[in-house]
Amino acid sequence: MNTKNIVIIGTGNVAWHIANSFAHHHHIRVVQVFNHHLSPKAKQFAKQFHLNLVTDYKKLDTTADVYLIAVKDEAIADVARQLKPLKLKGIVAHTSGSVDISVLKATSTHIGVYYPLQTFYTGAEINWKETPILLEANQTKGLHLLRTIAKTVSNYVHTLKSAERLTLHLAAVFANNFTNALYAASYQIVENTLTKKQTKLLNPIIQQSVVKLQKHHPLEAQTGPAKRHDKVTLQKHMALIKHHPNLLKIYKTMTDLIVQQQARKK
Repeated sequence: MNTKNIVIIGTGNVAWHIANSFAHHHHIRVVQVFNHHLSPKAKQFAKQFHLNLVTDYKKLDTTADVYLIAVKDEAIADVARQLKPLKLKGIVAHTSGSVDISVLKATSTHIGVYYPLQTFYTGAEINWKETPILLEANQTKGLHLLRTIAKTVSNYVHTLKSAERLTLHLAAVFANNFTNALYAASYQIVENTLTKKQTKLLNPIIQQSVVKLQKHHPLEAQTGPAKRHDKVTLQKHMALIKHHPNLLKIYKTMTDLIVQQQARKK
């Protein structure tokens, strides 16, 4: 395909990883990055990817094919308002899982969503070929362009409406953010009684909990005292955290959830 020029608005983790995903594809060229301030992070971003860094919307390249808005969800509407006077002809797309496409309606004739279903953080090694990219666009031409770019990066490209994408975003929060919080709670339990070094003893079971999902549905992969209705062990566990009301509440809630899930499975 012909080289497509992309402008990225934002310099956070999502923006960085998306720019990095394009870095080795010569027909996808990020030409500019926008950030509100000339912060050290923004300067480093631009330097690393050899980009023109601008802090004024009026200095955006108005000839680009795609404008990717990779900022916090609550900031997307404001970015859209800033882009409106530019009368951009390229497709304007945000990268959020939870924000409706309609927030961009005044930015361009062509609007869309380019949402990688992945967790991004500094230092993450992202397997882009295995990362689903969920797309949406208001016109066929824009969708075709986003799909062409996405398929260069990922083997799993899907078109979803905003409501469907929001459902997957919610599911991803349960699968990633909430489980990570539970990992943090498990570390806390060990650290409260043992040592930080001994939290490493949990790593194999954490890794195996993910590996088994490649072959088994989560309901089938469930183990533990709640599934077994082992009331003696449940009581022992709750006694250990009786002075930690938040952990105790989570333990009871998760135990009830497992019991209900296993009952529905039968």
